Amino acid sequence: MKHMVKTVIKYICYGISWGCTVLVLSCLIGSMFGGDDFLLLIMEDFTRQAIGAMIVGIGCGSVSIVYEFEKLPEAAKRLIHFGVGMGVFYPTALYLGWIPFYPNHILYTISQILISCGIFVAIWFCFYLFNRGEAKKINDRLRELEKNYDE
Repeated sequence: MKHMVKTVIKYICYGISWGCTVLVLSCLIGSMFGGDDFLLLIMEDFTRQAIGAMIVGIGCGSVSIVYEFEKLPEAAKRLIHFGVGMGVFYPTALYLGWIPFYPNHILYTISQILISCGIFVAIWFCFYLFNRGEAKKINDRLRELEKNYDE
């Protein structure tokens, strides 16, 4: 039980750090291409924007703890991660004005949802490739150690 609590806290901290990192990177990119006007929008409401970024980070990052559960099918893990991540991101993004909502322009709203889903999948895929590479390195090293042990 103590191990599980530590693991949950670790994943929450990862989520917060990723949320803050994405906020800072967004501010850097936004200020480079949008100038100071971009930063003024965030700075007017910085506390809520920062808390929102942390909430989204927790919602997207900490839910990746589902990959620790070996008995859960991979498809279910992905569905849970995606569903919770988007379920936290999209309402937060709408509330904080990251994505404007136009009730009379449903196609715009649908396109924003699809773009958000695409970004989520792209980020997930990058993490997947990174972790797969790390697993390959570990397995190669284990095979090397096993080979040396057998000799």
